[in-house]
Amino acid sequence: MGIVIDARTAMRLLGERHEHPLVARRYRSVLATQHALEAAAPWTWSAQPADGDEVAVMLIAAVPLTILGSDGETKEAPAGSLCFLHPHRDTKVVAAGSGTAMCAWVPWYAVDEIQSGVGAPSDVVASSVLGRGLQAFLTSLLTQPSDPTVYTDYLVERLIVEMVFSVLVEAAPRVAVEGRKGSGIDRARSLMLVRRGERDFDVAALARDMHMSVRQLQRLFAAEGSAPAEELRRIRVELARELMGDADYAPLGIAEIAEHSGFADAAGLRRAFSLAGLPSPRIVRRAVRA
Repeated sequence: MGIVIDARTAMRLLGERHEHPLVARRYRSVLATQHALEAAAPWTWSAQPADGDEVAVMLIAAVPLTILGSDGETKEAPAGSLCFLHPHRDTKVVAAGSGTAMCAWVPWYAVDEIQSGVGAPSDVVASSVLGRGLQAFLTSLLTQPSDPTVYTDYLVERLIVEMVFSVLVEAAPRVAVEGRKGSGIDRARSLMLVRRGERDFDVAALARDMHMSVRQLQRLFAAEGSAPAEELRRIRVELARELMGDADYAPLGIAEIAEHSGFADAAGLRRAFSLAGLPSPRIVRRAVRA
């Protein structure tokens, strides 16, 4: 994705007391960390210069927090809620008691579209299905032993970025979201991005996530001259092409690329490429490597 977040430099954005996390895992351009919280000990998140290397953080604490914004506003964040640390806002975070917190660190340029699209997100993000999904994913990364590879690092990087972005879309100011044409379809597309690598994720699963029937979902897309199955297939094709074009993932076979792009098998990937007007996956792979 471009920049690599330096763990030590990043931790200093939380204040000198928090330079050394309990656990830190890097996945290419993103970090997942776990920290000890002390009652009443503040985290002083520092605004960063707008130089293209800014980092944003989604923080999830096991204890209630008080968030003090640079504008003087104070907000309370219940245990388990998400706190968004914007790269251009000074923020102070104070824990109500001792406990732990997890952080997802992402390059700001990977999610800054949220600000031009539906508005700058708030410091405190209410609990939601997407937020709980991000929490569960971070917990798994930070507590379960694993044998990372270049390929899995790529997938985890993409998942964390897309999950953080989806949480921000869902939590965008209500007035901005309601006034934006197609806000429902935007949420559906965000969910597609988050779950596109899951082979059992289909239109019916998307409808359940959206709390609507399949027919309602189809009408939502039809209003924009599209169809959910077509869009899901398209973004899976895009993911497959990204994997094929990245030199770090040259060892992957076509069947592996198909599996991790959300297709049932290599044949499904070939059909999707054909429907997209593309040559076979093997020909595309040779072309992007040339």
